[in-house]
Amino acid sequence: MMRFKLPKFTIRQKKSKPKESCSVTPRIITFCSPKATGKTTLAAVLSAALAGEGQRVACVDFDLYTPDLPVRGYGLDQIVEEVLRGDFNPIATALKLPCLKPPRVHLLSGPTDTVRAENLGRSELLRLINALTEQFDAVVLDTNQTLALEATLVALDAADLIIMPVTPKDNIVRHVGRYLSLMEQGLCLDMQKTRLVLNQRVDKKAVLSTSDVEYVLGRRIAAEIPYCQGWENWNRENLPPVDGREDLLLKMINSNVFTEKEVLANGSSELGG
Repeated sequence: MMRFKLPKFTIRQKKSKPKESCSVTPRIITFCSPKATGKTTLAAVLSAALAGEGQRVACVDFDLYTPDLPVRGYGLDQIVEEVLRGDFNPIATALKLPCLKPPRVHLLSGPTDTVRAENLGRSELLRLINALTEQFDAVVLDTNQTLALEATLVALDAADLIIMPVTPKDNIVRHVGRYLSLMEQGLCLDMQKTRLVLNQRVDKKAVLSTSDVEYVLGRRIAAEIPYCQGWENWNRENLPPVDGREDLLLKMINSNVFTEKEVLANGSSELGG
């Protein structure tokens, strides 16, 4: 069992309600989850689905340790250089992002040097996100699994909507449960803006049913994404194919089902959590 070493968190104000944009269409969408839940793939295909709706999308790799979105042109490596030189201009950055297929999706690649990437502090990351929201209709942020990283914390704080994928396996479900607890109690995040998405990553019968997952986590599933072989074989050169699943993907952000904490007695004990 993985053990968490809790970082020393900066004291944060607990937000009383989600941002107004969350009641219409979320502007900043952050994907956050443990390893092996498919968050990067879902971030990529959601970006493609939003582009299919006519939106200009910035798909951003905020995973400073294990970036997995396509590497193309201007990215965090260039931003680190600008920060070190003292001439970082976030508006100029937003205008430099290369366009992927499908059209209207613009990529900000992750770093190739994780040590140098640590020069990106909270101020620079927030300025970058603000600039992207001025230039794009939607900003999709993919984050690292480690909740102690500054880039992940900034992405969670800035989000209008946090999507947390979960695969229906007992160890992953327990792991997601610990993340939810850390986010709510340790980071004091507004959990009203967090949605759970059941991601069927393997082409076989799920270990747990949707109702089992909801029972264990004490939260509702906002959307279910079935297995797609094309996503598993994604070569990371462009965005993965949406394969006619736009409605399912958009349900992750348009569903009226929020992950409100509910009283489901002894749920966590079902899997020995």
